[in-house]
Amino acid sequence: MLELGKQLRKIRKDKKLSAAELSQISGVARSLISQLESGKRQSTSIDTVYRLAKALNVSVASLLIEEPGTPPAIAYKQNDKKSPLYLKEHYSAYLPTLQKAEEAGLTPELLGSLIDVIARIKK
Repeated sequence: MLELGKQLRKIRKDKKLSAAELSQISGVARSLISQLESGKRQSTSIDTVYRLAKALNVSVASLLIEEPGTPPAIAYKQNDKKSPLYLKEHYSAYLPTLQKAEEAGLTPELLGSLIDVIARIKK
């Protein structure tokens, strides 16, 4: 199972950033970054993952997937702030669409609003 913290540390070090620099760029507390990377904390919000990915100039998927073509090994339980970040296996099909939305500059809020509009039209 891929741990978010291990992948975060790998990408951060590849980018030659300290945890303090990543904290300053992302707005995520240095202590949270350290806890995630050390494995002391196994969970965080999707917003935090998004801010870290944006600060590292990588896709959210790259923090969740160890190698291209590898399905995510973790899952996201929405509305459960105490649970680890979980992504159900069948959700991996949506990751390229999320990456495309991110590359197009769509915010999560805007993407959510667009989904709401599509859902209303579909009804």
